[in-house]
Amino acid sequence: MISGKKKRSSRFRALVLWCLLILTALLSGACGGEKSGNAAPANEEKPNAAAPPQNSDAPPPTENTIDRGDFKLRYQEPKKTRRDNNQSSLVSIVDKQALEGVIASLNQRLSLPVDIDISFENCDAPDAFYDLESHSVSICYQLIDEFRSMFRRDIKDPEELKNAVRGATVSVLFHELGHALIDVWKLPVTGKEEDAADQLSTLALMSRSEKGEEMALHGAVIFMLSAEVNQKYEKIYWDEHSLDEQRFYDTVCLIYGQHPDKYAYLVENGTLPEPRAELCPEESARINRAWQTLLTPYLK
Repeated sequence: MISGKKKRSSRFRALVLWCLLILTALLSGACGGEKSGNAAPANEEKPNAAAPPQNSDAPPPTENTIDRGDFKLRYQEPKKTRRDNNQSSLVSIVDKQALEGVIASLNQRLSLPVDIDISFENCDAPDAFYDLESHSVSICYQLIDEFRSMFRRDIKDPEELKNAVRGATVSVLFHELGHALIDVWKLPVTGKEEDAADQLSTLALMSRSEKGEEMALHGAVIFMLSAEVNQKYEKIYWDEHSLDEQRFYDTVCLIYGQHPDKYAYLVENGTLPEPRAELCPEESARINRAWQTLLTPYLK
């Protein structure tokens, strides 16, 4: 499920409304804080929106902080699948009117140097990716169907199944938006960009909502399910993605580190080994501070 050149791919469509609402909360609140009332209002004309924030502590504007772009949503009608002949579970995810409102809200809060397209579309294979040339995020309907198949092995209740699929696919959408923001803002990343995008996805989901925390956990679970499905294949150690097992433990560690008492059961039941759990609160705080520092200059 790794796409071709010039695409940032993940192995993993979503309750998109939840995703973008939480992203708005994260970026407008700098991972939990309140946005300064001294920030300059958004300029109406994008090409001339070069006025810096009035906060004296804010960094000077650069080409990447001048607001010249917007998030733009487009989608195709999903094709029928073997498992969903009436398309109901795919169509019901997208609330077009609400989604357009959330996209408008994001565009009022973030300074983008270029347009970023968010596309829900039919693909030849289950996939999700960010394209560097077109600045577009693509989430394939076939990926949702694959998630449903993977979760269905262990989850029989229809509502629980739907929640699990939504959580995993929201995590993927955040992951790809992470790639998009790293690209258009030219954010400095030391280490694997795939790991950084995983971090942003998890922190964004957990920032303001217990529902988001549940989605982050489902996003972690899909890594382990993917590892189980692909265990018959040779592991690709040279890939830009960390191994699925590593992505699972890194994500669970970040979740646990945010709320150790709340998620103590992850250690008690053996999901997160105790030696790693001891490091997670400090690791989580460090990653959170880093993303606050990286995102703050781009808030309106």
